[in-house]
Amino acid sequence: MLVAFPLVLSADHGSSSFVFLRVGAGSRPVALSEAVTASATDVTTAFYNPAALVSFDGNNQIAFMYNSYFKDVSFGFLAAGFKLKKNRAIGLYVASGKVANIERRGDIPSLEPMGNFDENNLFAAVLFAQKINRFSLGLAFKYAYEKIDFGSANAFMIDLGGQASLSDEITAGLAFKHIGTKPKFIDKSYQLPREYRMGLSYKPGTFKNRLECLAEGILFNDSRPKYNFGLEYGDNRIYALRIGYGVLYDSRGFTLGGGLIYRQFKFDYAFVPYKHDLGNAHRFTLTATF
Repeated sequence: MLVAFPLVLSADHGSSSFVFLRVGAGSRPVALSEAVTASATDVTTAFYNPAALVSFDGNNQIAFMYNSYFKDVSFGFLAAGFKLKKNRAIGLYVASGKVANIERRGDIPSLEPMGNFDENNLFAAVLFAQKINRFSLGLAFKYAYEKIDFGSANAFMIDLGGQASLSDEITAGLAFKHIGTKPKFIDKSYQLPREYRMGLSYKPGTFKNRLECLAEGILFNDSRPKYNFGLEYGDNRIYALRIGYGVLYDSRGFTLGGGLIYRQFKFDYAFVPYKHDLGNAHRFTLTATF
């Protein structure tokens, strides 16, 4: 499990630590293959681009996601956003994950493990976003902590993001993620898993905001670039259907999902099938708007 978990998150065998920071948050973004740098409909999108915080529906939102990953792997995410004015918002999120029952092995091969240990991680952020005419700017201050067996490390970092409405149908987004201090386990420091995300959102006018087409490219500091594509169709007052595809990932390709809305509550679901016998992941998110 210790091998499979980083593989799923980073897709390549990179040299960065704290790869849990790349676990996708929010069922809507995940169902769209995380191609949401230029999109914004709920507060979870601000995890990918803090500038999206100012564009969520309503005046205030709270969202909770539970990620049913593989055996012995769990992840929970809680986010909240508050509009100070029509063009200004603040928010926060906190997430916690765990990989349980990792086998401890020594230098000498053996049939039986020497015991078991867990990997635990936690990260949190405070976000600010401001909209000026057709432009939105966002900033997130973040803290992350990880404990693996007897070792632990922490790091402070920031995310920077922007969105620009190029026309009534097209929005562009840009985000720089995980810029900060190096985590240090015992006496060795590791780099953070930095990301540089660039995306486009296209809403054809003939569909009257029922259809959104998404595309983005991601540059990593420790692996090859990736490309995400997503398609969402629905009535933002009743339902939504979503499909996505990620290019150049080792362990995943298509993603599926949808959402149902009842009054101020929204339930979103994402299904991610993984390759190499890793199994499937199910993500559930409940959002309340008030």
